Amino acid sequence: MTTPTPAFQNREAHIGDLVIPCIDVSRGATTEPSAIPGLRNPSDVVEITRAYAAGNARKVFLDVFDTWEGIDYLPGLLRGIKDVGIDPLVSVEHGRLPSVQHLGDLLAAGADVVSLSTAMVDDPQTVEAAVSEYGGERVMGVINSRRTGPGEWEAYVRDGEQPSGATAASMADRFAGLRVGAILANSIDREGTGQGFDLALTRAVAEASGLPVIASGGCGTLQHLRDALRDGHATYVLVNKMVHDGKHSVAEIRDFLLADSLYRPGH
Repeated sequence: MTTPTPAFQNREAHIGDLVIPCIDVSRGATTEPSAIPGLRNPSDVVEITRAYAAGNARKVFLDVFDTWEGIDYLPGLLRGIKDVGIDPLVSVEHGRLPSVQHLGDLLAAGADVVSLSTAMVDDPQTVEAAVSEYGGERVMGVINSRRTGPGEWEAYVRDGEQPSGATAASMADRFAGLRVGAILANSIDREGTGQGFDLALTRAVAEASGLPVIASGGCGTLQHLRDALRDGHATYVLVNKMVHDGKHSVAEIRDFLLADSLYRPGH
């Protein structure tokens, strides 16, 4: 069996791989139609992914809202995305994991990485067993956080609705112990605001874990993306509305970032 190439690598190895578009999925389609120009079906996940691939995106994060029992459509969807040439990173049911076999089945269906968050609180033993079976590089940790004070955040689960009782830093440390491929640090407070990422949060998660961090929550401008990579210690940036709504293309974002010498090969 061929060992898959790790989805997350260091900054020097992914100069053209900084931007990860996110698509929210329910019942096999996007939760809201996309406004990307030229789409025949604005709710078609594969067609939207193809538009991102045209901008040279290499990964897409599928945030699947359906339960594990309701994702019979997902293997076909993943095959379509792989045919486009994109590596799918997949979260199901707000990062739950019913069993080790569920993770294995999703990987076999075409997911490059399975994203886990709620499972780390509800059933950490299953997460540990899944990592032992399939390797930490096939798992991405997600920490949805709300600020509780200066330099302090609490991790939330179940789509950010329930406090976990754990700090973002302690959750990052737990993911680091499992040697997962990367951690997505999402600021619930900043979601949908367009005010920019919580750079202190991404720095805290990066410092606590020593792992690649994906900045998420609050992005509204191209400069916000640069700020996350430069000042937030993020290795990747997640984009959703700004590309889904057609405000910016993935190609435009990448060109903006790659124009900075910090992200050009040899610098």
